[in-house]
Amino acid sequence: MKKILAVLAATCMILGLTACGGGTNDSTAATKDDSPGKVITGREAIDVIGEDGIDWNHMSMDELYEMAKKEGGTITIYATTADADTARKYIRDKYPDLKFEYISCDTNTVMPKIEMEAQSGTPMADVLMVKDASGEVYNEYVQWDLVKIFYPADVCAHMTDEMIRFGLPTYSTFNPWFYNTRMYDKVPITSWWDIVEGYNEDTQSFKDASGKNTQYWTIFSKDITAPSYAALWAQLISDSDKMAEQYKKQYGKDLVYTYHSHLKNTPGVMELPENNAGVELFWRFSQMTITPLADGDAVVEAVHDSVNGPTLGLCSASKLDNSKQSQGEGGMDIAWVTGLEPYTAQDAAAYSYVVSGCDNPAGARLYIKFLMGGDDGKSGCYTVFDKLGHWSARDDVEYKKSGITYDEVNLTAPDYENIYKNYPNVKAYWNLWNSTR
Repeated sequence: MKKILAVLAATCMILGLTACGGGTNDSTAATKDDSPGKVITGREAIDVIGEDGIDWNHMSMDELYEMAKKEGGTITIYATTADADTARKYIRDKYPDLKFEYISCDTNTVMPKIEMEAQSGTPMADVLMVKDASGEVYNEYVQWDLVKIFYPADVCAHMTDEMIRFGLPTYSTFNPWFYNTRMYDKVPITSWWDIVEGYNEDTQSFKDASGKNTQYWTIFSKDITAPSYAALWAQLISDSDKMAEQYKKQYGKDLVYTYHSHLKNTPGVMELPENNAGVELFWRFSQMTITPLADGDAVVEAVHDSVNGPTLGLCSASKLDNSKQSQGEGGMDIAWVTGLEPYTAQDAAAYSYVVSGCDNPAGARLYIKFLMGGDDGKSGCYTVFDKLGHWSARDDVEYKKSGITYDEVNLTAPDYENIYKNYPNVKAYWNLWNSTR
């Protein structure tokens, strides 16, 4: 996590440079005071005029294009997904007199790079495209005006309030559980509580009083403390009430909380929430025998083999490319777990941002709007992102390659304010519980 003072220093430097004539006249469509957390986001931000007096959110593609031509520079995109390069190639053909550069970045390095460039007063990127798994981008970069959210009104008119609450998502995706289709002809679980089937409340483990193993599912997973997966658990902890309600609905009784004696309040390290159903689920999950694997392909291969009986694996949705659904008879016997209650996972979309103080603010917005389909959903390249594991964020553009609707998967919009608060706890809990087993 970034240190707030470091981010504050970066912000002050940006503001100081702007006041002295350094940088560009681009500014955020938001209001700020001397503390973070005042940047307007979501539907309300669409009608906010930028501090530079420009109504960016209501500009057409043609208007942005004319301004981008006057800027004249190379529009540079830092991105953690190759989809950004796909968009670059399409927009390059559409506007051959503009220059675009795509720079592939790793999630762990791109954010420090943005911060360092802001501190130096010479941001090199115009666009940032990245997943905000832990809520770090929203809480530490958007709120401190190191990057800003572009809300094109005609695009956002076709997106839900929940979808745009924390930024402008490119498309929806998720990190699902996989199951073996050779063993099961339909999704074999109905909720997250089914995953921890066999937990013994008396022994507070997956062994009974005699020491017999009671764990039902064999579990394979990528690193639980990696951003995408820790964020998933942080979301579940945020939704404690929903998780408790689902347990009672499923089992006809109140949830018994057994984690309290296994945690302690440690200021600056971890918190001990009272009777949190998400924490209880995570505690039970942590007591399972879990095989961590570094590669998602290895996770789905383990699910396909299922050598120890009923098996589940957690990794990215794109690994369904290995399945018979995608590859035919030569593929693996795997499928996504979908339709869980209260939800299957949180939406794990990538977001696009304009870098504060960039040299090409109009060009950056032109690129983002083109990527999102332009004024009408058809003017840009939005349909090329219709792939297995992707769902359109726009209600006027349908993605069909996944073969199942967003609602059928049953994803929930991420709550990056609470994910950000719970994310450090998830990692601390996991490390503590695994060190004491």
